[in-house]
Amino acid sequence: MTLFTIITVTTKEKEEEAMVLPICDVCLKSGILCQGCENKLKTGEVTQTELEIAKVLYRIGEGKLGFKRAIDLDGIVIIITEAGEVGKLIGKGGKIVKAISRAIGKKVRVVGEKSDLKSVAEDVLAPARISGINIVFGKDGEERFKIRVMREDARRVPGKLETLNNIIEMLTGEKTVVVIDDT
Repeated sequence: MTLFTIITVTTKEKEEEAMVLPICDVCLKSGILCQGCENKLKTGEVTQTELEIAKVLYRIGEGKLGFKRAIDLDGIVIIITEAGEVGKLIGKGGKIVKAISRAIGKKVRVVGEKSDLKSVAEDVLAPARISGINIVFGKDGEERFKIRVMREDARRVPGKLETLNNIIEMLTGEKTVVVIDDT
């Protein structure tokens, strides 16, 4: 009598999931929009800016890079992605963000979805550094968050303080004010 033992060895390799882009892969490959993607563009579900960003990401990332949505505000485009994917979307040395910026002709910032106030502020205001975030109360008793940018980084702020403040408020839902630290 012969006894055979079969041992099956399996290894689970984490497959790299393709991130979601607002336009289908077929359209991105061919450069021509299908009926479904054309309708998304017409109805405003997808903007022209998001389409341009998707084209660049598909070309550079070979279908492995994606984002949730993009917001175009006063010449600055905010790309919202998964919180853990911000670094991938920026790329080594900012390579991917620079390529997107060249393609759309605007400044680009990448922010993680559902991030806290500090993370969003750091992502939006980079390369300027934040010296602190304080809670301040207005005369009407309204609570605001005062985001202080280091004085020596004032020239490194990537846009107008008012515009950047509006972006931070929109992404977090918090009342904020961005100022250059005077200490």
